[in-house]
Amino acid sequence: MKKLSFKGAAIKILKEADEPLTAKEITEVALEEGLIETSGATPEATMAAQLYTDTGKFKKVGRGLFALVKQTESAKSPLLAIQNQNVLVKQKLIEKIQQMDPFQFEFLVAELLRKIGYENVEVTKRSGDKGIDVKGNLTVGGLTNVKTVIQVKRYKKGINISGKYITQLRGSAEVDQRGLIITTSDFTKDAKNESKAMNKMPVALVNGEKLIDLLFQYKVGVKEEIVSVFSIDSELFDTELSDSSVKGLNNKSRSIWPLPGGINSYVETLNNLLKRVDSKKSKKNELIKWFAENYKNVSSLKTAEGYLNVPKNMGLINFDNGFCLLTEAGKKYLQTKDLEFLYKTISFNILAFEEIHQLLLNSPEAKTDQELLEYVNENFEVDWSTLAQINFRLRWLINIGKVDKTEEGYIGK
Repeated sequence: MKKLSFKGAAIKILKEADEPLTAKEITEVALEEGLIETSGATPEATMAAQLYTDTGKFKKVGRGLFALVKQTESAKSPLLAIQNQNVLVKQKLIEKIQQMDPFQFEFLVAELLRKIGYENVEVTKRSGDKGIDVKGNLTVGGLTNVKTVIQVKRYKKGINISGKYITQLRGSAEVDQRGLIITTSDFTKDAKNESKAMNKMPVALVNGEKLIDLLFQYKVGVKEEIVSVFSIDSELFDTELSDSSVKGLNNKSRSIWPLPGGINSYVETLNNLLKRVDSKKSKKNELIKWFAENYKNVSSLKTAEGYLNVPKNMGLINFDNGFCLLTEAGKKYLQTKDLEFLYKTISFNILAFEEIHQLLLNSPEAKTDQELLEYVNENFEVDWSTLAQINFRLRWLINIGKVDKTEEGYIGK
């Protein structure tokens, strides 16, 4: 039999294999079948060199496992199907992030930083933040406490971050702080050089590809199924109008979301929307355009559609024959602007809204959002893996005047 090269043998063996194989497994088969001839002491290393370097022919699909590129496209085995699913979810994850409200994206990054190990992570206010979006402390080995200021940039691919953003972040930071910039795009050569400039505050950089890898690694925005197939975590991303049909305990809606206009402007934006609905009979697409025209941070019509789900879940608006109308509760609130009535209406329609407030009122000490997540998961038949829905409830309660944020956590009032 004519001997083959290591690459040729690998191609032949993988074509006939039902599953991806390691370099060692491929080498063993090649030697057993007499496909290759070698006098070297480490034929596995020679085979691995071919597999890891020729990305046109071979694709790594697991820890040390390889398949032919064409095989990954046809997905004949469960492992290849999982690989294809994860690639697809990464693409969808990028799309979801691009459609998110900018404030939701900051919460996503904050959640990731918590999972990585940052403590006291806090999303800053929209105005007066001096270019700082998130703050947190990273404790190394229980000894060194690195205070970090983070800037997040949700840019489309091709719009890269320049060195001026590094300079801006340094100007906003305090003497004992370090910087971190996270973007969905990438960084210019100038930015990379500036981030490592001598005798200046270090600024770490995370580009879009690294961000997606970290989200997968720490399971933020995605959830791992029993067979380790990743899928989008709808509790964090799904703001479509259809989400109003997802009900929890006592037939209350499980989801509540922010509104555009600023971290402390939810009520103001809600009032503006209800006034618009009351003043002009409108279809859904007209209100979607209204959001996009009136709030500069609304980057897509799909995001704007999601915002309509906020007052709908709260029981303030509904749709009849395609037109958006105020409910009786919506009419009463719009007439009175009574925040107590708004609180009771939201509590009647949103799962664990009033209960979180009551828990904080009755607690002698401030509660963290992590403690509140544990309380909700244990008592309301949900299994939320992230703090997103807890944080959105807390932010609405703060806007309504029912909760305060302190250094120790959240307190009711």
